[in-house]
Amino acid sequence: MSGAVGGRREGGAPGGPATVVGGGVSGLTTALELQERGRPVTLVTPEPPHHTTSVLAAAIWHPLLRRPDPVYLRRATTALHRLTALSRRPAESGVRIRTLTEFSATSSEVPWWVREMSGDNLARPAPCPPGYAAAWTLPVPAVDADRYLAHLAERFAARGGRTEHRLVTDLAAEAGRTGAVVNCTGYGSAALAGDRSLSLVRGVLLRCAKPEGLQGCWIDGSDPRRPTYVIEREHDAVLGGTADPGLVATTVPEETVADVLERCARLVPAAAGARVLEVRVGFRPTRGTVRVERDPYIPGLVHNYGHGAAGYTLSWGCAADAADLLDKPH
Repeated sequence: MSGAVGGRREGGAPGGPATVVGGGVSGLTTALELQERGRPVTLVTPEPPHHTTSVLAAAIWHPLLRRPDPVYLRRATTALHRLTALSRRPAESGVRIRTLTEFSATSSEVPWWVREMSGDNLARPAPCPPGYAAAWTLPVPAVDADRYLAHLAERFAARGGRTEHRLVTDLAAEAGRTGAVVNCTGYGSAALAGDRSLSLVRGVLLRCAKPEGLQGCWIDGSDPRRPTYVIEREHDAVLGGTADPGLVATTVPEETVADVLERCARLVPAAAGARVLEVRVGFRPTRGTVRVERDPYIPGLVHNYGHGAAGYTLSWGCAADAADLLDKPH
């Protein structure tokens, strides 16, 4: 195909205007990626970044895919490098490098992606407490989601980006205006893109006052339904969590909060007695695979959604791939 539809190049001319639909972490990073390639960008979102699902995330760089996947690793590595660069100005960006210690109760082998780390991100064996088969440690970016999303929005505006607060109901109409649209609406794509493979997974985490002496991040993902993690941040700590497919309730029972606290204290004794400041509930848009591809029916439309719990981990890599798809002829 020539890439031209109705006399206009599909995806718009390189450097031509583009629209990003969705104002979470995927939408903001995609908008910034397009700006860096010289495109004037309009971000269309019904709500500001601090009201999106992205602000409710634990927001630590941590690949989740259990099987080797070079595309996933490339995207995650791109985000790792971008987040590491942003960590050089932590007060401004909300990104800091923390030491992550991860535990496995079921396997003595480290995950495939850990073996791929090198240089400053090289993983090393860690002391293995009773009840675990393996432990390893490596430096990773940890993100204060509130500050980070605000920082991305500030950068977007400073570069001349326009934001329109409105609800999009027709992606074809949006693509017809500029010829270049990236759909980053997460679960909104179930209706907007007719994607029946999308589902929601509820996640519960606790924002706590930072316990004295807590330094670092810890994860035990042995139970996919009850992942346990303790994430140090500058002014507080995040303790979690749950992964509840199909649950849509925003009210969290006291026993769930108690279970999270108990698991976190068992994993990290320094987290024992953590004072809960806020119980946060988020809904992760999940599908079998992340969708970063051209729409097969709507010229000029690219999709970037379905990241599940890996939104921050894949953000910059998926944004770069989406921008590539707009830039290249079909």
